[in-house]
Amino acid sequence: MGFVGFFGVVFLVVTIACELSGRPALGWALTLLALVLVVVVLDRWRVLVLRRSADTTSAPSPVVASRGPGDATRASDG
Repeated sequence: MGFVGFFGVVFLVVTIACELSGRPALGWALTLLALVLVVVVLDRWRVLVLRRSADTTSAPSPVVASRGPGDATRASDG
């Protein structure tokens, strides 16, 4: 997300410079739009992954039955 965001800022500066100098800026602006859309998609994906991981970590852990001191699990434990 940082990599795409960096280039988004770079393309924003280039687009503004082209607009102020009178050079064609449509290609730069469309590239900037594509990068903004990629950042939005990556952010939505990040939120989805964080919610999914928060749901799995907040779920109660399964109850494990403990063995008493006299409970044997194998014949040799006896």
